Amino acid sequence: MSRSLRFSGWLLLGTGMTACHHAPPAPVPVVADSAAVTTPPAQFTRIPRNASRFEIDAVDDSTARFKPREALWVQQGMTAYVVDPMNRDVMVARLRIVSVWNEMAVGVVMSQTTRVTTQHVVLLTEPKVPWWKSQRFWMGTVLGVFVGAAAASVISAQ
Repeated sequence: MSRSLRFSGWLLLGTGMTACHHAPPAPVPVVADSAAVTTPPAQFTRIPRNASRFEIDAVDDSTARFKPREALWVQQGMTAYVVDPMNRDVMVARLRIVSVWNEMAVGVVMSQTTRVTTQHVVLLTEPKVPWWKSQRFWMGTVLGVFVGAAAASVISAQ
């Protein structure tokens, strides 16, 4: 077995062990009756705990405006949730971000349970970084290369 073939085998093994990523969990159905299985209503949608909060500056008939400030990851097309902080963060509406310009984001109300006001807040979660762009992946790749090279040099020395 040639030295370069062994090295490439160790390299593939090292990068394969570090490139593990998990799929998001599937939604859990709620049993209403013993015979019927349904999904939870929209007002019981679970919003992640790491969601960022933004104060609503202005509300029109079907839009809400807020300032994302230092959250540069807020983009057009994202889905946001409007919650009532005075009522234990009960969901009031969903927004689709239609524009982010001049430090102001505009969201169109897609569905609502009550009227959106400036007393409510917008919740947005930061999008996940693809696995090939994450620092953890590249650190694991570098570590795998070094471990593979060290193992190949030990094996070839014998």
